[in-house]
Amino acid sequence: MDRIEQPHGTTASVLPPPRPVRWSLVRKVSLALVSILLSTLLLAGFFAYYKFESVYSSLVQSRYSFVVFTIKKRVEDNLNLGLALRQLRQVQDILEREKMRDAQVIAVEIFDARGEVLFDTDRGAIGSRVAANLVEALKGAPGQPFGATDEDALIVGLPLVNNLGKVEGGVVLRYPAVYVNYGVSGLLLELSKGILRNLVVFSILAVAGLYLLFGRVGRRLDAMERSLNTVMTNGGPAVVDRPGDAFEERFADFVAKSREAVDHIHDATQEVGRLDRLQ
Repeated sequence: MDRIEQPHGTTASVLPPPRPVRWSLVRKVSLALVSILLSTLLLAGFFAYYKFESVYSSLVQSRYSFVVFTIKKRVEDNLNLGLALRQLRQVQDILEREKMRDAQVIAVEIFDARGEVLFDTDRGAIGSRVAANLVEALKGAPGQPFGATDEDALIVGLPLVNNLGKVEGGVVLRYPAVYVNYGVSGLLLELSKGILRNLVVFSILAVAGLYLLFGRVGRRLDAMERSLNTVMTNGGPAVVDRPGDAFEERFADFVAKSREAVDHIHDATQEVGRLDRLQ
């Protein structure tokens, strides 16, 4: 380390300039609290959104399950009269009336146990075959609705059972998946607003509280750091704000011993260099 002459003849070690402190204690603690608060709000919002999406989807499915159940009972009443499913011509009118009652219904269809569409609100689909998973779903519990997906549509259905317990076919209703997504998207917007609003309010309260609690401590630490940097750079005793305070007196002793240690290291380095040159 080089030494330079001070104006009054004293010497001081040339130390690297102290790095400025960008974040005080209060700012660091504030950042940690705001981060924890944000993480907590995001986690709570995620679970709230997931729960609402699940409940909302179940409610929509239950709503259309009731429509399907109504159609099922009317069709089964005719089946119990001994008529074959294919012969129930009035069923086509029943399906079309149900579709007209709700603009969200894409289609309502009835198919037999082999999967052939017998009646459909889209008359052009009559005679086609439904997906294999819908035929497989008929093997489940007769009184329980089943669900499926088909491209951008959600499906809810029920098997049609005659009075002998034989599954004659099934009735399914298709409604758009975007209908559920649209209902849930409103909640997502409200959750985002609530998270942002709560984050701002609680962050302001947290930062204000921290400044009240730790502001004095932070200012004291800043003053101690400035005093330490001054002594290590220019020498002299440490400046204490409150003479007689035990903590600050110990700090002054620490600064003096640190400065003394630096000087000893410098002198030892100079001596080692001198001995090297003599050899």
